[in-house]
Amino acid sequence: MIIQDPYLHYSLEDFFWDERFRTDVMNGGKDFAYWEQWVKQYPDKEPIIEKAKLLILSVYIDNDIFHEDEVQELVRDTQRILELDNIEDSIFIESTPVKSSFKYLIIAASILLMAVMGGVWVEQKNSVNLSFQPTYENLIKEVPHRLIEKVNQTNAPLIITLPDGTRTTLSTKSKISYAEKFINLEKREVFLVGEAFFEVVRNTQKPFLVYADGLVTKVLGTKFRVRSYAMDKEVVVEVASGRVSVFTNPKFVTTEKKVSNELSSIVLIPNQKVSFLKSDASLVKTLVNEPILLKPETDAKKLFNFDEAPINKVFAILKDVYGIDIVFDEELLAGCTLNANLEGYSLYEQLNIICKALNGYYEVLDGRVIINAKGCFKK
Repeated sequence: MIIQDPYLHYSLEDFFWDERFRTDVMNGGKDFAYWEQWVKQYPDKEPIIEKAKLLILSVYIDNDIFHEDEVQELVRDTQRILELDNIEDSIFIESTPVKSSFKYLIIAASILLMAVMGGVWVEQKNSVNLSFQPTYENLIKEVPHRLIEKVNQTNAPLIITLPDGTRTTLSTKSKISYAEKFINLEKREVFLVGEAFFEVVRNTQKPFLVYADGLVTKVLGTKFRVRSYAMDKEVVVEVASGRVSVFTNPKFVTTEKKVSNELSSIVLIPNQKVSFLKSDASLVKTLVNEPILLKPETDAKKLFNFDEAPINKVFAILKDVYGIDIVFDEELLAGCTLNANLEGYSLYEQLNIICKALNGYYEVLDGRVIINAKGCFKK
C-alpha cells in the first residue's frame, strides 16, 4: 500500500493553520530545514510554502491560544461575514462569551481568512508575464539612455552620492545603475541588485524610483532600505522615514492585470515593510523587525515611564513615538491603567509587558498592531 504525503493536498490556509508548519516557521533554522528539503522534492509547491511562511511571520502571535473548536468558530464567523455587504457589531453582540471577549481576534482572523480566500493574495496563474523576467540585467537593457553602474566589491558599505544629492549606502556584493544625466530627466530612476539604504533628496517634480527585480519603489523624498539579492526569493522594502509606495513592475504583468486594481500601490510609513514574493508577485505588508523611535530618543524615553496611566493614553503614546497604528477595544479596556517603566525596551518587549498586564496578547496584521485582551480587574 502506497501512503501519499498528506501535505501535497494542502491549501494555503491549511498550511497556515497546521501546527507543525507554524511551529517550524516560527523556530526557523533546523526546524524549517525539513520544508526546504520538502520543496526540493516537490518544487511546484514552493510558491504556496513561501506564501504561507510570509503569512505566519507577518501575523505575530505572542501566545498560541488557538484550539480546534475556536478555529472552527472563527472560520464560521468569517464565512458569515463574507456573505454580508457590511460588517456590523451585531455579529459580535450575539456571539458566545468566549467569542465576545476575543472580538478583535475575530476581526483579525476574518481579515486574514478573507485575504487567504482571495482578497489579498491572488493566484497569479495568468497574471505574471513569464516572457519577461525582471532581473537587473534585463531591466537595464531596456533603458534608452546611458547608465552609470556602481558595484560594491568590498567588505564594507559603500556610500554613493547621486547627481541630485541623494545619499545611497550600498551593501557588499551589491550594485546600482542610474542615468548619467540623472537630474535632467522627468523621473529619477535607480536599478538595484543586492541591498541599499537610500536617503532621497525631496523633489516633488521628479519622483525617485528604485527597480529591484519585479518590484518598484516610488518616493518623493524619504529614507528607506531595499533588499533584493539575485538568490533571494523575495524583495523587501523597509521604511525609516516619510512615505513610500510600492507596486509590481508593469512590465512583469499581463495586460489583463494592468487594467485591474491589483496594480494599485501599497503605501508604507515608517517602521513598516513589505515583502514581495518573486515567484508570483504577491505582497505581504507587516512591521520591521526592530521598529525605531521616530521622536528624539531623549524625548521618547521620558514618555515611557507610566504611573497609573490610562491604557488608551499608553497606546496613544506608543503610536505617536513609533508611528504605528494600534487597534484595541476601547470599551473593554476602559478603566485599565498601567504602572510600569518601559524605558530601554524594544516596541515588541513593551507590548509584551502591557499585554501581560491586560491578560492578553498582541499580533501584527497588515502593518498594524492588534491588541487582543480579556481586560483588567476594576478597582
